[in-house]
Amino acid sequence: MTAKILLIDVDSKIPNLALMKLSRYYKEKGYLVELKKIGYSYYPHDKTCMVLVDEYNKVFVSTIFKINVGRISFIGKSDIINGGVGYDLNNKLSKEVEDLEPDYSLYPDNDISYGFITRGCIRNCKFCVVPKKEGLIHQVNTISKIVKHKKVKFLDNNILAYRSHLDILAELKDKKIRCQFNQGLDIRLINHNNAKLLSELKYIGEYVFAFDDIKDKDQIEKGLLILKKYILKDWKIKFYIYCNPCMDIQEDVLYRINWCRKNKVLPYLMRDVSCWKSDKKDFYTDLCAYCNQPNMFKKLSFGQFMEKRTNNVQRQKESKRIYYSHKPKVEGSLRLEETSEGRTSIPPTNKLVGILEVIL
Repeated sequence: MTAKILLIDVDSKIPNLALMKLSRYYKEKGYLVELKKIGYSYYPHDKTCMVLVDEYNKVFVSTIFKINVGRISFIGKSDIINGGVGYDLNNKLSKEVEDLEPDYSLYPDNDISYGFITRGCIRNCKFCVVPKKEGLIHQVNTISKIVKHKKVKFLDNNILAYRSHLDILAELKDKKIRCQFNQGLDIRLINHNNAKLLSELKYIGEYVFAFDDIKDKDQIEKGLLILKKYILKDWKIKFYIYCNPCMDIQEDVLYRINWCRKNKVLPYLMRDVSCWKSDKKDFYTDLCAYCNQPNMFKKLSFGQFMEKRTNNVQRQKESKRIYYSHKPKVEGSLRLEETSEGRTSIPPTNKLVGILEVIL
């Protein structure tokens, strides 16, 4: 009887690179490989499921979000191997498996390539596990080895911090590859050279950056001024907006969201899991729904959105009360000013995500 492997994708939102590489590894050794997608989200929930494993020689379970660890029960006996950043940051693929090409046949409906050109990051954000898991930034792959489809989404956590990122952007431009850096780009590292190259790429969707910390406002405005010299279309730039209940709603969270509107860039609200335990959890849910639907955000005020969102008058009133209780004053949109040297100067002014890739 042919030996069998079961790969369990607990909560990936995109094809799971680690599982695809494990699939390649075992198929090349003659095993039959099956995938089971559970489809859990990172939102708090009480879901559980049972999986029959008697017929499999090995079962690999990949979990990204800690909230989903331990939510699967197994019927029968098999060699169960748990992994993923939600389970253990130190449990990694062997180099032999890591170096293999992903087996995209595991996700037959997928038409996009995924991969890392670089790993690691120079930052040390409190909510991010990348520095602990991957260390400082270093190259791990090449564009030619990653791209297997007409479109590619790179999972690098801070490509602009890599010393040779201009060469990488130039290669993407020259090869006319439809691409996206979907973990976001570091706007604090934007300059005229990389902004110009980014604008010349066949880019998929919006250029995504992060405005997670109000303290970074001046640096972010400096980067945005440069970007807008090359990326001219309104709403073509998006910012991840991280929030948690410890942040002042009006002076911090709503300031950053309204700043996005003033500058005609899109917000994408990233709620910390602690928002679901907050006494304002309904408000955070409503605010997230507003910010993360571009057509609504661009056309409607928050009050108008709430009236369309729910018929619950009390819910409308409470969310609008919080939103409008002390609306922060946001300075006007940024202006591009030319110096005598023809470069952009900055007008005076008075920071998956979690990771979407699993390591087993």
